[in-house]
Amino acid sequence: MEKNLDSKTISSKEVMAKTGISRATLNNYISLNLIPSPSVRKPEEPGGPTKIGYFPLWVLERIERIQEMKASGMRMAEIGFHFTDEGGAAKESLAEAVRDFRYQSIERIVFPAVLVNSRWEIIWINQSGEKVFFQESVCEIPTAANRNMLRLFLEKGLVGRFKNWKEILTSHFRLAKRDLTEDQIEQICRQVETCPLEELKELWRGTEALEDRPLTQQELTLSPYKGKKTKHTLFSSDFREGTLLLYTPVNMQLDQILNLLMGREKLVKAVLSRRIPSLTSLCILAGKLESSLHLRTALPPHEYFDLINQIILTSHQCFKDYGGTPGRSIQEGVVCFFLSAPDSPREYLHSAIQCAEALKQIIVTLDTRWKYKKVWKNTLQVNMAIHCGEEWLGTVPSSLAFDFTVMGESLIEAVKLSEFAEGGSIWASKKVIENMSPRDRQRVEFGVRLGNGQERFISPGIYSQVKELVSGDELQQRGLREISNLAVTEIINVHPPEEQEQ
Repeated sequence: MEKNLDSKTISSKEVMAKTGISRATLNNYISLNLIPSPSVRKPEEPGGPTKIGYFPLWVLERIERIQEMKASGMRMAEIGFHFTDEGGAAKESLAEAVRDFRYQSIERIVFPAVLVNSRWEIIWINQSGEKVFFQESVCEIPTAANRNMLRLFLEKGLVGRFKNWKEILTSHFRLAKRDLTEDQIEQICRQVETCPLEELKELWRGTEALEDRPLTQQELTLSPYKGKKTKHTLFSSDFREGTLLLYTPVNMQLDQILNLLMGREKLVKAVLSRRIPSLTSLCILAGKLESSLHLRTALPPHEYFDLINQIILTSHQCFKDYGGTPGRSIQEGVVCFFLSAPDSPREYLHSAIQCAEALKQIIVTLDTRWKYKKVWKNTLQVNMAIHCGEEWLGTVPSSLAFDFTVMGESLIEAVKLSEFAEGGSIWASKKVIENMSPRDRQRVEFGVRLGNGQERFISPGIYSQVKELVSGDELQQRGLREISNLAVTEIINVHPPEEQEQ
């Protein structure tokens, strides 16, 4: 049934309406590779948003099956394995045919190879790819937007270096049409002063998109004004992390390419270990455990680590449910990064706040469980902070996975703000609230508690600098001087969309 419906699409809004799932759950299913990433383009009906994500129609059936499995008690990991194994027999037979994994490491790919994300920003490129297409180091370009592959084609002399530049661009447009809209292409072109805009728009409109397949191939000829004409096969392979482009010699055997791509896990890990760090707009949620007991001395080592692991694991599942990416955990605490999506560039800020509110309830349940287990009056709470900014984002490999890592003041300030928070409260910087969409901001109650003791009251909708909320001595003692001038507010309540619409 799924194959017959591949050519039909349904908007993300319709998917949520028909299945009853939230945007966060939809993003979670995408991140778990249970459903494909949407194709972002102009809506079919006039009015409303200028861009929206569209899914294959069979996604409705897939979500229904996921919900049935969840209702039967299956965990998300088991559900993921179930769908992975559906095509297991075919994969095993193919693996048997190409068992000899020719390329043991990514460095052994001697022909040009590039990995791009859904916005066609270069995540990774080998030296051969840089030399053939750009004649300079792409890795030294700091921002992801400036590493857009189509933009670099136009900036770095594709038009001036190759006689058949239109043919080369058309081959890439066939692939890019699965991810980008004409408006996005026009925006990319306008960033290049020498770009023949109208000519490229006409070329884009006249190009037919390739079908969505795990592996595609096209014949590609490179005819430079200076040098020898060469013939290649352009292979593209879709991964959750992006699209891998391989420009192989035309006489290279197909089974050699399959040998390479059958080692998908090895290949992606090798690529991501060399992922280009980039300046990225992101929202950071940092949480710090608070307890009236000194847990390291109050608990036996095995129970202490059991508690910390429970906090980290439950937090990470909550992060994924709201579309966040867990970062390296801080001491007795957690960190999560939320990135903007092309079809909803400001929703990630509200997702971070929703996630913090959900995590707060999870910790309440965990606290109740440990009260029962230890028969104590101790209270477990996680003090949380939400901050945003544009920082360097990259990956650090470990023996098990790749940890997203951020360098910059935003992360430091978020962690410090979580140390400022007390009593399981959630604090956000003014920058987070002001950059939210007006609709999302209306769903959030925030303010600053004023007064002393029982006379304290919440003054809604205001911000205050940290130094105005604690004394100078306390700033010094608690190590908060770095955020003394940061304007912050406490998140009092978060209303779900259903309450807002009623």
